[in-house]
Amino acid sequence: MTALALAIAAGAALVSFRATYEPDLWWHLAQGRETAAGHLVRANLFSFTYPDYRQHYTSWLFDVGAYELWTRVGPTALQFAQAAAIAATLWIVTATCRIRASVAAAVAVCAFGWLILEPRALPRPHVLSFVGLATCAYLVERARYLKDWRPLRWTPLLIAVWANLHVECVFGVALVGAFGVGELLRPRDLVRRGAIAVIAIATASLLATAINPYGFGLLEYLFENAFVPQIIKISEILPPYLPNYRAFFVWAVIVLTAMLLLWRRLALSDILMLAPIAYLGFSHLRMTPLFFLASASLVARALEQLRTWRIEPRAVAITAVAAILVLARIPLPAMLMELGLGRRALMPPEFFSEPAMQFVRGHQLSGPVFASMNLGGFVAWELYPAVRTFVDSRLQAYPPQHFRMVIEASRDPQSWAAITSAVDVAILSSPRPNELSGVGQFREPEWRLVFKDASTEILLRRNAAQRLSRAQQR
Repeated sequence: MTALALAIAAGAALVSFRATYEPDLWWHLAQGRETAAGHLVRANLFSFTYPDYRQHYTSWLFDVGAYELWTRVGPTALQFAQAAAIAATLWIVTATCRIRASVAAAVAVCAFGWLILEPRALPRPHVLSFVGLATCAYLVERARYLKDWRPLRWTPLLIAVWANLHVECVFGVALVGAFGVGELLRPRDLVRRGAIAVIAIATASLLATAINPYGFGLLEYLFENAFVPQIIKISEILPPYLPNYRAFFVWAVIVLTAMLLLWRRLALSDILMLAPIAYLGFSHLRMTPLFFLASASLVARALEQLRTWRIEPRAVAITAVAAILVLARIPLPAMLMELGLGRRALMPPEFFSEPAMQFVRGHQLSGPVFASMNLGGFVAWELYPAVRTFVDSRLQAYPPQHFRMVIEASRDPQSWAAITSAVDVAILSSPRPNELSGVGQFREPEWRLVFKDASTEILLRRNAAQRLSRAQQR
């Protein structure tokens, strides 16, 4: 087990200490800065377009923690925290598998788990949801093994803490609730009285999601999030795709095979727990790790069942570890070459330009600006309150029609000029051109390019550029 613990720690470090393109990190840090100063974010204060638009919910506890780590210890501390969350997740999965399976089966499962978690190993609050859902799955497996509902009595407390870290706490509630409903309808591991107790625990856990500064705003936020794909297509809410998510598709085949292998022993609660999360995993790539976490114990049990066919779990474990070389999204040698620490790793200059921010501050540019959507959080972190943005990637911080308006205007120069008439400064992400980036929309002679590097362009409206030129001459 010591060797497994070291392997888990090394794997977690490998996916955490590397160059990362994560535009959402910056508005988490900006929100954390406000909350740490005593101003809980309840409106879109970073924007000049909708400054009073309500925010039902933020992952405020993660935001504050990330801000404190960044400012008091340094950016590397944030990487260590992410590595700890990934390692904790895989270790809890190991403990879950070990309840009814061997160490070898747990190794095989964790090898695939590492592959599935890797694309989503980012400095964002969802990595803490990995820990939360893994813990819920562990408690359910303990309840199954002991044929007792009592291991789940800690769930409301877990959810109460998790609700302050990330909205995906609701999936932990759903997992426990599905277990209780399945055991009530067709008991296998619990008597019906125990199943009713589990449903009561799930109900209490649902109420516990309101134990945060936003109350049931968390559920409103989740409801609004469900309609985001109808408004804007962002990568993490698209379905997983090949080849980047090939490990997830292989895992899905393994889960299906495991269900067929254990069909006679499969409980209704197994199906009720897995089916909704499988649907979400196949619909939104950001949900792929949750499907793995919910199904890990089932696969471990199926691997033990292979003994009846004289297939040793050790052989399967070796095969799974070897599969990493084939199924890894990024080859292991490339991962090793990409290892990085601190600010440069989290703020790669090919996407986030500190010189551009210094240019804005040095020339005292202020007021409303247009920033590419993926730079909105970075601008808020670096330049707020002197600068407020037109749009950023906090999709629930703006009314849906705002994004529709920008997308439609991007197809017509006159419409674009109309919606951006209030701004004299444009900060654009040149490597990420799209309908919400503004790249190519701010044209001569009305606009003048005043700064350009590998990742960022800054343009000024003609009159503002003339004022800047006169100021530089003086």
